[in-house]
Amino acid sequence: MAPRCSDQEWKTLFHQCEESSLTIKEFCRQNNLTTSAFYAKRQKLKVFNEQRGSGFVRAQITERTMQYHAAQAPVANMALSIGDMELSIPQGTPAIYLAELIEALRS
Repeated sequence: MAPRCSDQEWKTLFHQCEESSLTIKEFCRQNNLTTSAFYAKRQKLKVFNEQRGSGFVRAQITERTMQYHAAQAPVANMALSIGDMELSIPQGTPAIYLAELIEALRS
């Protein structure tokens, strides 16, 4: 019986074996199967099903790390001119800092 079973028939046999209270050896003897064919086909179908799975792989966190990357260095500066004084400020400087700086320069 073993070489003539389709994959679906084998799956049915595996299910029946699991549902029975028999050992695999007893189940194979009652169904005229060799235990080697039973194990080989079960392994083959298991590998086949794993390859055809949903495409998802179980992931496990092995280490928690956090990395922060500084923003890219500014490529241009802003120029602040007050009277005859000029101040070069990197782009991205917080507005609150600029407001405090201007206020301090007015004094």
